Amino acid sequence: MSPASRGVVAPAVLAAVLLTACGDGGATSLVPDEPADVSGVVVDGAVFGGGPALAQASDDYYEGMALVTDETVVVAADGSEADASDLVEGVAVELWVTEFCAESYPVQCGVEVVRVVEP
Repeated sequence: MSPASRGVVAPAVLAAVLLTACGDGGATSLVPDEPADVSGVVVDGAVFGGGPALAQASDDYYEGMALVTDETVVVAADGSEADASDLVEGVAVELWVTEFCAESYPVQCGVEVVRVVEP
């Protein structure tokens, strides 16, 4: 019978598990580890069908895109979870979008995370 099958855990594995569990007090970041896909400023999206939309986009492809979908997580400047009501006109934001976008104008992408950069 091997040590693993008897319930003996190698010290390196145990240390890795403990360090992972204790790393940040169990909290997980709401923001992905990779750089944002696009940044810009929130505008009233009434022209595009309602809700907050993206203007002054760092990539013109995303200009006018709706900022909130059913799956969107909104993150405040301090890193805490926020609400879509915090996305008011003039607020600077960064966005992480899903892999697939509908080719329309404005483009329609799934928005995973919107982080408020400057309230």
